[in-house]
Amino acid sequence: MSLRELNESQKRAVMAGDGPVVIIAGPGTGKTKTLTARIAHLITSGRARPAQILALTFTKKAAEEMKARLLAGLEGQSAAHISTFHALCHELLGNDVTYASDPVRLQIIKKLTRPVRLKGLSARELGLLISRAKNMAEDDPEIAQLVTAYDEDLHQQGLIDFDDLLVRTRQLLLQDAQKRTELQARYTHILVDEFQDTNTLQYELLQLLRGNDNLFVIGDPEQSIYGFRGASGDIFDKFKADFPQHRDITLTINYRSVPEVVQASNAIFTSRTPLEAYSQTHGSVQAIQVLNEYAEAAWVCTEIQRAIGGGDMLRAISDDDPSAHVTLKDFAILYRNRAVALATQRAIRESGLPYQIVGEGSPYEQPKVQALIALLRSTVTGELPELEGFSSSEINLVHDKLADASGAAPSALTELLMQVLGFEGDPALKQFVGSLVRFPDVVSAVAYLDRLSDQDFYDANADAITLSTIHASKGLEFAHVFLIGAEQGVLPHSKADRDEEKRLFYVAATRPKTHLDILYTTHRGGQPSELSAFVRELPDEVLPKVVDPHLADDQRRLKKRQLKKSQQSLF
Repeated sequence: MSLRELNESQKRAVMAGDGPVVIIAGPGTGKTKTLTARIAHLITSGRARPAQILALTFTKKAAEEMKARLLAGLEGQSAAHISTFHALCHELLGNDVTYASDPVRLQIIKKLTRPVRLKGLSARELGLLISRAKNMAEDDPEIAQLVTAYDEDLHQQGLIDFDDLLVRTRQLLLQDAQKRTELQARYTHILVDEFQDTNTLQYELLQLLRGNDNLFVIGDPEQSIYGFRGASGDIFDKFKADFPQHRDITLTINYRSVPEVVQASNAIFTSRTPLEAYSQTHGSVQAIQVLNEYAEAAWVCTEIQRAIGGGDMLRAISDDDPSAHVTLKDFAILYRNRAVALATQRAIRESGLPYQIVGEGSPYEQPKVQALIALLRSTVTGELPELEGFSSSEINLVHDKLADASGAAPSALTELLMQVLGFEGDPALKQFVGSLVRFPDVVSAVAYLDRLSDQDFYDANADAITLSTIHASKGLEFAHVFLIGAEQGVLPHSKADRDEEKRLFYVAATRPKTHLDILYTTHRGGQPSELSAFVRELPDEVLPKVVDPHLADDQRRLKKRQLKKSQQSLF
């Protein structure tokens, strides 16, 4: 891995001496490349052996990408220990644990006796509060009581949840001085990716693991969007306060986006060091006012159809410059929450164009699909899953049917399961079965589904339009991004922290390479809506505001329908 491939800021980061190093790496600035080059440099310069280096990430995908890059850069030499926080804790605790599945966790949470002020929360929302408390991000006596009751139920069933991996590792390192000393001696250099996603418990684990000040942390405080998990961009300030002798380096060259996109994103946070666009090609950014969610959906569908040549994909297979080809995977539709996207999802589905839904609202999250995946996985692992709504005897019966059909193709096996479980006739399940047709055996299908699960069910190789929550889009990039629902009460959400909502807006605005369309309505759900303050605050010279040419006609048609409806109500 040659230093010649790096810009000056990246080189300074890679070649920084021992001691604490803080790298602020904005979107598209080569964060993973820099972190991987740092590890390679530590090894090739002789400053550390591979076994002395620990690199911590937050996703399996990030860990696997870093491993692959490092092996390629070091020409197959033994690499550093690269792991997620949770995988490292699992390794330290040993394999003698059984994890509670999501349905089991939710069943336990539903049975908890709640204080009055928490009765309106869903089981998932309450689960997030419990998780925050376990990760030392919630200090509330009533929630602490819930955590105790929840943990007791888990213990009675011989289960732990993923938060317990961190909690138990912290207990291990606090109580076992010999183990702590052993780990501190083993890892002479620790590096942390996406440091803004670190919560209080993970930061304490980092402090327990280190035997010196050779800490290298990299990330972007303006992309800290997981406050509901206990993470905060303020972790950078805490790190700097704890290590006042740190070196501070900022990466500023954005290799992802055209100048127009970079200029617009710079205007969101004017106090930070501005990014510079490496690309000299041109694209576009604009905010478009439309009538309502249906006009919003029509705008997006029309633009995609126009870009791919009316849906016949001729541009994607033409003989002209390949860099100008447009395929469906170039398009992403981002939104704050699923409710905002329902009309657009329906329009995309009715257009007949292939698509995938990532994050909240993904078909893979549906209980029936999760049940089918769990049963398919059981044919590989041999372990019977627990399924909500089914007794153990019923599950055993299903498993007997699976044994009789061993060797069947995954799609055929899934159709059999649907018949046995009474799941037939569901359109989402037909789509799921269709996604399995290309796999020759269950092992390869389950491996694919497990990879999807680690990535919020995003398939980077699928030639399909991506519809995603902003949270699930973090770390991804697309040629053309449509951000829908840019309205007050939606983004920023009326019940969320405004600062974190602004960071969420920033994440969405920095996903596109060439084109960014931000859409907002005059009415949503039949009620008047107002342009998001985040959009309104951006100067017109960096984010032009335009009006849908069909808006006036749409308004006239809407008034006509409303008048006709009111007249009919008189009779």
